Amino acid sequence: MLTHHEVATLLRLSDAERRLQELDAEVLALSRYELVEIAWRDDGDISTLKLTGRGRELARRLSRDSDGV
Repeated sequence: MLTHHEVATLLRLSDAERRLQELDAEVLALSRYELVEIAWRDDGDISTLKLTGRGRELARRLSRDSDGV
């Protein structure tokens, strides 16, 4: 089960206009759950963080559910 911090991070990443640049505990957890993909540059820094298909589907469902509340 995701924590409320992990859910918030997932929804922030689902916004195509915003990208997180830090690796915090929530991003690492989402990566372990295969909801977020971390791309690394050759120098070891983060290139991009993006949602996987599973992550996009979960964010879509969470967003849809919150629209009706």
